[in-house]
Amino acid sequence: MTFKKFYMAASIILVGNLLGIGIFIKEEKEKSMEYLERNPYGEGAYEETLVAETKGKTQEITVYVDEKNYTEKEMMDYIKEAKQELNQWIKKVEKRCENFEFPQTLKGNPVRISWSTGNPDILSWEGIPGKNISENGENVEIIAAISLGEETEIWKKQIMVYPPKLNEREKMQREVQKEAELLSKNPSGPLYLPQTLEGEEIRYKKTGSNTGRIVCFLSFVLGFGVYPLQKEKEKKKQESIGKEMQKDYPDIIQKLVLFLRAGFTIRRAMEKIAEGYLRSREKYQMKERSAYEEIVRTCKEMQGGIYEAEAYERFGVRCEVSQYKVLSVLLVQNLKKGNQNLLELLEREEAVAEDERKRSAKVRGEEASTKLLLPMMLQLIVVLMILMIPAFFSFL
Repeated sequence: MTFKKFYMAASIILVGNLLGIGIFIKEEKEKSMEYLERNPYGEGAYEETLVAETKGKTQEITVYVDEKNYTEKEMMDYIKEAKQELNQWIKKVEKRCENFEFPQTLKGNPVRISWSTGNPDILSWEGIPGKNISENGENVEIIAAISLGEETEIWKKQIMVYPPKLNEREKMQREVQKEAELLSKNPSGPLYLPQTLEGEEIRYKKTGSNTGRIVCFLSFVLGFGVYPLQKEKEKKKQESIGKEMQKDYPDIIQKLVLFLRAGFTIRRAMEKIAEGYLRSREKYQMKERSAYEEIVRTCKEMQGGIYEAEAYERFGVRCEVSQYKVLSVLLVQNLKKGNQNLLELLEREEAVAEDERKRSAKVRGEEASTKLLLPMMLQLIVVLMILMIPAFFSFL
């Protein structure tokens, strides 16, 4: 992790210095200048702050730079070119019956175009055909005002506008709407729907809501999805309990060895551990610790008449953690075979547990450092953006 931190710090320094050197070189080149570039036509003017040096004196001044302006000949050439492009455009779209999409600008040409039509009811100024167009089409004049600077010219064209081509559903919809309006002469009354269309009987019904089907589908999804989710939740809970029990194991072994050294029997030592846990939990309002709860349960089983060896065996089975199974085996063997070296074995187990605790603490520290790596990388990206974005715009 130390190498990663060093690598990150070195990367920040390297990138920052490269950007700083690039900006410095560019600024040095731009310090001495003989002219200022104008913005293209239509992008507006701007002000530039300069440092002027003359006769050993330095003054900071502001220069106003107007946008580019075209000569009269250039403007007329652009307008002429725009007319030619509009002639090509109208050949492609004059037979279309849908949206004409009048262009407001032309690619590579600075002119501005505003549109109007001779009959907005047939063709709107936005290029959208109207509803009441005969099947044979309607003749409409379209007018484009092409302007650039103070020069403006009018371009006109007569075109045929045809009604939009309707599919079967749209045709039926239009016929039903037309017949319904003829049948319903009273505007304050209901809209009567035609019962026949082109000599054929027609029936209507409202489009149904799919809410019921959606609810059924979602209930199946949720029903089948709850089980694996619950299973995964239970799995994570068991993993959390296992980690907690592994964390408590060195303390339990240490207390057990301490009581055995003091001359307590195994059963009495287990009872003392349980009593101390219950007293601390009540006094300090501690949450339940699974390993200690199992010791409390084991003591209650022995008080209820279960044999001591059987209680320890049950303790090992319930814990489902390898360290506690080993402890259970040691305690049962001591009762059944009278192992005289129990204290020595437990001391050895205490040393192993302490080493495991140190190793686990080191692993958790590395995991925490790994989790912090993403926020650190995000901070690095933010720093790089703070450095690069102003540099990028200054280069532009």
